[in-house]
Amino acid sequence: MSQIVNAAIAYTDALTAKRKALVNQKDHAAALKLLRDAFGNEFPSRQERQLRRILSDKDVVQYGVSIGRYDDAKQMLDDLESFAAWTENQLVGL
Repeated sequence: MSQIVNAAIAYTDALTAKRKALVNQKDHAAALKLLRDAFGNEFPSRQERQLRRILSDKDVVQYGVSIGRYDDAKQMLDDLESFAAWTENQLVGL
């Protein structure tokens, strides 16, 4: 699950770097604001929700001591795959 979080952060940085020549240097909650600033209404609420869900679990999956549940990992991966597809379309189109 940690790799999913890292991939989501990397996709977010790629988008904001391409669109605004900036990457997030603050906490990852600020990444959502930077992405919204970069894309405005072009940032679909579905992708925002998916990214928010992934980033909200960052501390637990990267620094926690418990093992994640399969269902949670599957949902996180599904969210990442959807966010990644949207991101890749945006990067090709920019």
